[in-house]
Amino acid sequence: MKIKYLSFGIKYLQARINADRFHHIIYKSKFRKIESIISRKVDFKNPQRISIGKNVNIQSYTWIAAMINDLPVIKAFDPWIEIQDGVTIGRFCQITISNGLVIESDVLITEGVLITDTIHGYEDVGTPILRQRMFNRGPIRIKQGAWIGNGARIVGSVTIGKNSIVGANAYVDKDVPDYCMVGGIPARILKRYDDKAGKWVKCRENLA
Repeated sequence: MKIKYLSFGIKYLQARINADRFHHIIYKSKFRKIESIISRKVDFKNPQRISIGKNVNIQSYTWIAAMINDLPVIKAFDPWIEIQDGVTIGRFCQITISNGLVIESDVLITEGVLITDTIHGYEDVGTPILRQRMFNRGPIRIKQGAWIGNGARIVGSVTIGKNSIVGANAYVDKDVPDYCMVGGIPARILKRYDDKAGKWVKCRENLA
């Protein structure tokens, strides 16, 4: 009985892998560049503005959108998204970009993360916010080796430093230096890596 279930599990896994490969073949030409096989359950908007490097793992139910139109304005924005080699993006993430985004190599983005450089206008109190123009505040860059924790929010024109850590549920709207750990709403620096001491040191600093 165990062998039977194991055999069924292997066949099911093979079927899913084959389906993802078939999906990759069909949709490859729609991307600016794609060198990884991505799950069919990842949703892309305007993939012609998106490039994906090698050994990238984007898990199910993530939405990645290059925002071009702001109806009724057509071609309101000129976005680009670059996901470099070795990046992992967890489930249920939302990435909406109307300016630009670079996720450098070997970045880890865990589940439920929001990354956006786009906000709705709200100045006209006589018009529902949903119907007001959107504005881009990018670009965004997440540097090599960074780790973005569950539920974090990265908003606006922001750079996340090399090998830096954004804690779970943090709200980041300012640059994070290299080799730092930030957390909170709004995010503040909680630790820095001290080269001389060779270890992480606790601190309490506002982001500049």
